[in-house]
Amino acid sequence: MNCTNANQMNIAGFLQSRGFRPHKVAGNSFWYCSPLRAEKTPSFKVDRVKNLWYDFGTATGGRLLDLVCKIYNVDLPGALLILSGQRIVKPVLSFSDKHISGSFSEPKLEIVRTTPLQNYALIQYLGQRKINQRVASLYCKEAYYKTYAEGKEFFSVAFCNDSHGRELRSKYFKGSSSPKDITTIKGKDSKRVNVYEGFMDYLSAQSYYNIHHPAYDSIVLNGVGFVEKFIALTPRYSNIDLYLDNDTAGREACRRIQNLRPDAVNQSQLLYPDRKDFNEFLLSQPRG
Repeated sequence: MNCTNANQMNIAGFLQSRGFRPHKVAGNSFWYCSPLRAEKTPSFKVDRVKNLWYDFGTATGGRLLDLVCKIYNVDLPGALLILSGQRIVKPVLSFSDKHISGSFSEPKLEIVRTTPLQNYALIQYLGQRKINQRVASLYCKEAYYKTYAEGKEFFSVAFCNDSHGRELRSKYFKGSSSPKDITTIKGKDSKRVNVYEGFMDYLSAQSYYNIHHPAYDSIVLNGVGFVEKFIALTPRYSNIDLYLDNDTAGREACRRIQNLRPDAVNQSQLLYPDRKDFNEFLLSQPRG
């Protein structure tokens, strides 16, 4: 199975096969209680004609593969294996909803150990993304972990959040360990803040501006699902600069912040309006 075949599969049918049934049908839209989080009022929409989903509670959406990656906390190859019937797991929900007839949640990922960033493959991966090695070493470690489906160890770049969970990235893997949270990096000026969607955006910004310690506070959301947590922190800041993705979810997250803080500046639209994110912008720059 390839990506095209997978995304042609019916999202509503996939959800039904996992025990999720719509609470409401309105025109071409099926409305569900989100399979990504606990809620009582349905805010997860599936467009039956376009075969797309959108979760209004986390401002995320996409095609079937995007959904499988989020539900199972796997990368694209892992999602393809799940949809093709291989390595299927039946994890247990961390919350309970009466509309769910089956059990469902993220698979387990265990970090065995972390070390300073020194693995050549990981340094090469970061170099391919034009991340300054010294910047990466200041903020990242390398983590060795086991996934739900394998007994052997894997390794990846690890970026710690405020609750000591880790975001994990390598050439072949994108995931995280629990608990999920934002990452706060304190600067000399704590009245101003730069907000990034993911840690690769943060590392890209430090590499682009050739700085190692930001002058202002920096907050990495580690996913737009944490935008509400940042919104609760906005009263402490006099200036807010946003570096979220130039996609539907990122723009929606910016809108939600700017509804409460109209003075917040969407720097993504100013600095790289034609690029998806800061790293894509960094990769487009000529090597100096």
